[in-house]
Amino acid sequence: MLAILGAGLSGVAAHAQLSLPGASGASQGLVPQDSGGNTAAPGSDGIAAVVGDQVITQYDLQLRVKDALHRLAQQRPGASPPVDQVRAQVLQQMINEYALAEYAEQSGLQVGDDTLQRAVAQVAASNHLDVSELRAKVREQGIGWKDFEAQLGREILIDRLRQRDVAAKVSVSDQEVDDYLAHMRSLQGQVAPSEQLHLAQIFVPLSEHADPQQVAQARKLIDAAASALQQGRRFEVVAQQFSEGPEGAHGGDLGTRPAGEWPDLFVNAVRELQPGQVSAVIRSPAGFHILELVARQHAAGSAQTAMQAEVREIVLNADGDSARKGAVHELEAVRRAVLAGEVSFAAKAKEISQDLGSASKGGSLGWLLPGQLPAALDSALSSLNPGQISEPLVLPGRVVLLQLVDRREHALAPGQERAVVRSELLQRKADKNFADLVRDVRERTYVRLPGDDS
Repeated sequence: MLAILGAGLSGVAAHAQLSLPGASGASQGLVPQDSGGNTAAPGSDGIAAVVGDQVITQYDLQLRVKDALHRLAQQRPGASPPVDQVRAQVLQQMINEYALAEYAEQSGLQVGDDTLQRAVAQVAASNHLDVSELRAKVREQGIGWKDFEAQLGREILIDRLRQRDVAAKVSVSDQEVDDYLAHMRSLQGQVAPSEQLHLAQIFVPLSEHADPQQVAQARKLIDAAASALQQGRRFEVVAQQFSEGPEGAHGGDLGTRPAGEWPDLFVNAVRELQPGQVSAVIRSPAGFHILELVARQHAAGSAQTAMQAEVREIVLNADGDSARKGAVHELEAVRRAVLAGEVSFAAKAKEISQDLGSASKGGSLGWLLPGQLPAALDSALSSLNPGQISEPLVLPGRVVLLQLVDRREHALAPGQERAVVRSELLQRKADKNFADLVRDVRERTYVRLPGDDS
């Protein structure tokens, strides 16, 4: 499968990777079927869900289920969750995806054909293919080219929505950074901030304004998951059945991070656990969680490191809608020219950038740590690979184009941890706000499943 969206709407189209059928035992032999168990062919009109004005077909759903099973097998060899549970999780993810994309379009966001074709070229390049070879791979996997482009367009829309409505609006105060650093110092000797923790979770979300009945329903669901774990069922299987987080379809796997990058609540919950053990039910502002400590790796040394990015920028001042649209249009043309090899980014920065400090250096900002750019720019930069260029990014009073030149791991000097901490806190806030946006959009979107009476 072409894993464009990844888990939980968090991927970026330019990073899509090919996951070929037959690469794992869990995905082999899964033939797309309709809801009655009959084989579904490409173009089948079996309906899995109606979302707003859009239809999710049984065939498209089964392609995504196949991909989810393949990725789960890669992450957890030997895991074999029931296909029906994976299907239910993937369907919910697809409904959220379609609802968000429709909301983005209704709120004025668009994906032009030029943008879409550049994204196609980036997907091909990241999979070491040219576009014609990508088309052939897409056909081999049973995906229509128009369907592939539509999925890619939804990914771009959702990414832009996140940048506009979430990343650009979050902020972290100096006091929040101070509080975080003080707390991490208090944990010294308990869990080192550099200790690597691999966690998985079962998550039942709750909105900040949930009423007592909603809280009781969520508690009932998380307690049922806890009971299943106590009866000896494997964590990844229980996550598949009960978790409503985006990682639920993949066994609840949250990946590995330094302890200092996990929420304090999570670190405290797993502090006394051994790998393979699970926590009690914990409550956060986002909902209820059960955590599994999958693995723990002690840091080899005390030095703290972070990834630095070498960055170039082109900045155009833009006050008012007309100037902003003009700046976006001009920077889109610059981006196309640079990608086509017609001009270098540095030369264009010297020519047109209105940030005098960086323009004289070909737009160079030097090597930056996470948190040293405004949140919206930092977020956009995190999705780029070396050599790639962002879409034009609209900030108050200016529009910015970024080029990621290179990345490297950098030992933090005294004081630099503040920038890294600020970036981490911004990302946590953005993730929470985006999850709230997903729930809000979903609640306001018409969704109909086969068999619904309404």
